[in-house]
Amino acid sequence: MSRVIPPHVSRLAVSWYFLCCGLVFSSWASRIPAIKDYFGMNEAKLGSVLFMLPFGSLVALPFAGWAVHRLGSRGMTLLSALGYAVLLAAIGYTVEIWQLSLVLFLFGFFGDILNISMNTQGLGVQKKMNRPILSSLHGLWSIGALLGAVIGGWTMRQEWGTLKHFLWVAIACVVLALVMFVFLIQDEQGTEGNQKLFSWPGKALLLLGLICFCTAMCEGAMADWSSLYYRQVLQDPGKVSTTGYTAFTFAMAIGRLMGDRIIRWLRYRNTLMLNGLLIAAGLALALGIQVPVAVIIGYALVGLGVSSVIPIVYMIAGKSQEMAPAAALAAVSTIGFTGFLIGPPVIGFIAHETGLRLALVLVLILGIVITYISAKTIPEKTRKS
Repeated sequence: MSRVIPPHVSRLAVSWYFLCCGLVFSSWASRIPAIKDYFGMNEAKLGSVLFMLPFGSLVALPFAGWAVHRLGSRGMTLLSALGYAVLLAAIGYTVEIWQLSLVLFLFGFFGDILNISMNTQGLGVQKKMNRPILSSLHGLWSIGALLGAVIGGWTMRQEWGTLKHFLWVAIACVVLALVMFVFLIQDEQGTEGNQKLFSWPGKALLLLGLICFCTAMCEGAMADWSSLYYRQVLQDPGKVSTTGYTAFTFAMAIGRLMGDRIIRWLRYRNTLMLNGLLIAAGLALALGIQVPVAVIIGYALVGLGVSSVIPIVYMIAGKSQEMAPAAALAAVSTIGFTGFLIGPPVIGFIAHETGLRLALVLVLILGIVITYISAKTIPEKTRKS
């Protein structure tokens, strides 16, 4: 007889996977300057090597939906988490640029499979608990990313090499993944006759993907261009400040941790509309009042707006009747991830022609688009869990 695992225990288990995922990614990101120096790469070469990571993620998306549906989110969450951690350690062993490029491709590939599988697992736990939990799970990813940045800074102050740093993080995550695996749940069998794995998503999923696309463009633009705009507001070309972007990321983490309560109160449609309005209002404040404190507050509002959009989109997509949950998540993720890829360069092109301040108006417009699509397409009485 199979052992019944209490839903709150399974929630704790999947929470650790989200935290470890953020920890692994942030550990890698904290060492990018050191890796650049080790290989003697210029900015152009580094950019081409770094592109291998999102390229791997994009290639993985169709496979991820199939694998999670056929093999189950429980097993795929474990396998992809182990692969993701091992590949982090493998980065530290690379001595040639081609080796680094290959490992980063696989790192992105396994990272995306982990994203789809642990979100599918999270939706299963959410269904058993009969209340939304996915936003707080994404909040734990943010906490893991913050923890990774702190650990990365500490290891550099202790003069640890990249390999030693990555190896210890990988070992910790492997141990946690193995321990928590026993508390993950088995997927419920869906109506496979009505749910497809490979098909062009219908209108409902395409619109959810468009919301995801707009949000990813906002997040990518804030990651790549917000600090530069903040420096312009400071009117000190020689100073690079991440204060504004820190406010954005901190507010995004807080918003995700609070998101489940807000969703229960406002439901999906109203929460998405509020998120879009916060993005638009935040950018309007940051661009309209060129004073550092106004920019910081504006960035924080954008962070709150971005915070729970993708978790909500995943929750709605997971209820799709036209595709299996994992395939539906992969479909909207594919559309959304395209926004994350093209957002920063589009902002850069517009900034070159018109200036960065006008270019960032695009983020404001995207917030309005999110609100409009949500108001027109998300049913007001959509179930909350």
